[in-house]
Amino acid sequence: MRGYKEQFEPDVVNQIESIVSRLENISYPTGSSRFYGLDLALCLKSGALAGSMIIASALLEIFVRGLVIRYAEDAQSGWSRKIEAEKELESMRSLSFSKLLDSLTKVELFCSKDAAEAKVIYKNIRIPTHHGLPARILGREKNDPFSSIMLLLGKSSTISMSEFEGFIECEAIPIINNVVSIIEKNQYRDQQNA
Repeated sequence: MRGYKEQFEPDVVNQIESIVSRLENISYPTGSSRFYGLDLALCLKSGALAGSMIIASALLEIFVRGLVIRYAEDAQSGWSRKIEAEKELESMRSLSFSKLLDSLTKVELFCSKDAAEAKVIYKNIRIPTHHGLPARILGREKNDPFSSIMLLLGKSSTISMSEFEGFIECEAIPIINNVVSIIEKNQYRDQQNA
């Protein structure tokens, strides 16, 4: 198996190394989000761009959930009776990723511009990659005219490997870079010492 330095041009190698370095310097709100950050770095170093994009989109979600948990724990610091923030958050099934971001933004713990970008990444990358919907990643919806025409012609409307590979080669690094930038700008801030 070839490493990323053998697989990619020097510009892509430099981008990967920059992202890996930045991942190492992030203040993660929970241990599980740090694990995802480390896993993303390993995927990037192995040159697995599709895997890296999938891990990055999951990291974004677990990072936001981790922020909510960490800030909830901070808010309870003086309470005599505390709730388990993570367990409570998991029991709130109707509290979507978007609502979590809205809540953090409302109390100025997450930048609204970054929240909007995170929601787009969640909708366009995280959901399709985790549910095996490559057509949606490439911007094709169920009622896409291309798919309908291909079916009428008796051809497959599935995404070819080369189409998907082309998307990954062109878009994975910018998407991952964007995720890391969003996380960097919205890292956990200790409210007790602020």
